[in-house]
Amino acid sequence: MYEKRHPRYPLSIEQGTATVPDDGQYHVVVNGQIMLSTRVFELAKITFDEQREELRIASGHPDPREIIRKESGARDVSSLRGESTTAQSKKSRRGGPGGRGGVA
Repeated sequence: MYEKRHPRYPLSIEQGTATVPDDGQYHVVVNGQIMLSTRVFELAKITFDEQREELRIASGHPDPREIIRKESGARDVSSLRGESTTAQSKKSRRGGPGGRGGVA
């Protein structure tokens, strides 16, 4: 028996459960309907991922990869600004043994 359900969409991969035939195949179920039956788990997983993407687009939910890209970009910009500020403050420092005013 195998069952993987998506938490947000009516989508699952099932094998030997009460809702699919117990024939040793993996069944991709979308909205209660069997979309694919196969003995090859990887094919079932690919189909599951494709169906999940179609359901995400249809529901209008944002792409999680795009959210991660935007967050990463914002962190990179913030990091560059911090590095620039640090470099400029080091450049503007003067002094020596007696500090900024020199040795008296």
